[in-house]
Amino acid sequence: MRERMTRAERHRHILRTAKSLFQERGYENVTIADVIEASNVARGTFYLHFKSLDQLLTDLFEQVVEETWQKIAPLIADESIPFRECTLMVMKSAFAIFADDDNLGVVFGTGGGHEFRRKRQQALYDKLGGLVVQASQARHNEPILHLDWTVAILISMVGEMSYYAATHPTLKDDEQKQAAFFTHIVDFSIGGLEHQLLPYLNGRDDWRE
Repeated sequence: MRERMTRAERHRHILRTAKSLFQERGYENVTIADVIEASNVARGTFYLHFKSLDQLLTDLFEQVVEETWQKIAPLIADESIPFRECTLMVMKSAFAIFADDDNLGVVFGTGGGHEFRRKRQQALYDKLGGLVVQASQARHNEPILHLDWTVAILISMVGEMSYYAATHPTLKDDEQKQAAFFTHIVDFSIGGLEHQLLPYLNGRDDWRE
């Protein structure tokens, strides 16, 4: 099987295998040897793709962030979508990074070392946040003062609160409560966004639509 794979296919195969192990056991209970055995690759092959388990986790997280951006980009670009609805969908997509799979959300929230946490922050704030800022300003055809700060605050809050929802005893096993909790986060966030962005909505009161 290994011989039939291209380098890119093998990279994705190792990532998928590691993801399953992280979901099943948690990051702290998975070793490089476990990933090698489960992936059925040679040790040298693993190190051709990843220098450490931390780097593997970073690549996995960046992959999820990229998939999230692919969902978000068309929403921001579509000006027929009211801004409040667009904001809701963007936040829901960001929330899903940590909350769609509780086990993987815990791994992303607590797994890895200092380097992974630094890379996670870069992926969330610099890449995902930066793209949201660019797309939002293009939507309104003008720079929006401190929008980068606003987006960073929102992403941080959504990330932390989705992890909270995935792990808190009163929320983690109750989908209805999680949905209500997410609605509360959105309502709270919309208030702050409305204060900052209303002057850029060209007189349209589409926050309540």
